[in-house]
Amino acid sequence: MFNLVVSFLLCTILSLFLLLGRIRSISGHSAGPRACRRVGVERPQNLIHWHNIKHALSRKQKRRFLDKSSTVVGVVEGLYVYPIKSCRGVEVAEAEVFSAGLKYDRKYTFAELREGPNGTESESTDWQFVTQRKYGKLANVQLEIWEPDPDSIDYAPGEPNVQSDGVLVVRYPAPGDSIDDHEVQRSFELPFNPTEGQIRNQGYVMQKMTIWKDTPNALLLTSTDRSDAPPWIKDIQAYIGCSKHFALFRVASGNDRQVFRNAPRRAELGHQSVVGFADAYPLNILGLASVADLDQRLKETAPGLTGSTALRFRANIYFQGPTAYAEDAWKRIRIGQHLYHVTCRTTRCELPNTDQMTGKKHLSQPSKTIRAYRDIDEGAGPGKACFGMQMVPASEQGIIRVGDEIELLETGEHRYIPQ
Repeated sequence: MFNLVVSFLLCTILSLFLLLGRIRSISGHSAGPRACRRVGVERPQNLIHWHNIKHALSRKQKRRFLDKSSTVVGVVEGLYVYPIKSCRGVEVAEAEVFSAGLKYDRKYTFAELREGPNGTESESTDWQFVTQRKYGKLANVQLEIWEPDPDSIDYAPGEPNVQSDGVLVVRYPAPGDSIDDHEVQRSFELPFNPTEGQIRNQGYVMQKMTIWKDTPNALLLTSTDRSDAPPWIKDIQAYIGCSKHFALFRVASGNDRQVFRNAPRRAELGHQSVVGFADAYPLNILGLASVADLDQRLKETAPGLTGSTALRFRANIYFQGPTAYAEDAWKRIRIGQHLYHVTCRTTRCELPNTDQMTGKKHLSQPSKTIRAYRDIDEGAGPGKACFGMQMVPASEQGIIRVGDEIELLETGEHRYIPQ
């Protein structure tokens, strides 16, 4: 009898330890960088199967959104940040919002040396950002965000990971590795916001880097032309198929790019809108009803297209609402407690042709289908498809959460102003 009782107690204790371990893992406290906890959801959940019934609008929500006396037009369904431009996005349940967009969003970018007039590489200071437009395999470079955790036994103000406001863990397939089983074999860590001391100790340097028509000063972490380059920069260069010298940059403090064009001006906002390494505007929002309409069309034009259509557009905010393309007419909205200016439509390049879960490019879809019916903005020019909207936060700090309602405050016409 005694042995049975002991066995029962041991099994119970073991079960409790396993349960606590599972809870610890789910809550973001699994093993990782010192003094940090993981940010984001365990697995992509809100958009991979967003059209399933559990993510569909309830009848009550539909009635409310369609009620002409109500100003509520949608609810936030998914939030994504892309810490390294054009690499795999990270789904989060909530995010801090700053004038440059969501915290963690597009703070890093890979770059390559530009070609000189004779097709040779330029001087080692002439760097240009790269994206999936050219290197689709960047989609397979996966990211984890780890933020300082005051409850960690390792937490201390002087801990390097606390001083840098957290860590990015970067996971990537080595050249020649197969990703069919979705296993990423190699990894390295980056400080999210390195301190001056960390910049000096790691040998990071300020360097000009071209992104579209801007050439901001940015923080060069490393490049393949350096004798002390870490193995991972050369691994990723080889994996994506880049034949030029390759580098990693971070937005440098005080060197955000100011946004004008369709953005509201300082006199209206109290500050001028800025971006880090985002293409043009701080935030992008896309309605899932619009994605559903595109999906219906793709059943005819591209029946073999795989992967989540929604994720191909790499928006920050995905929302549920009853009407496709309702966002086209939005000018000003409130999400949760904070105001946003909806500045213009998002013109689309060929990047959505890349499946964000495999890095494989389709030759023409969904871009070809979108151009056939969404060439709607005269300012964008002929043949420029528009899908989703660009936004600017009205305040310099806020927060947004999945489940926040979207209130429409103003509608109007849009005309895109190109770069």
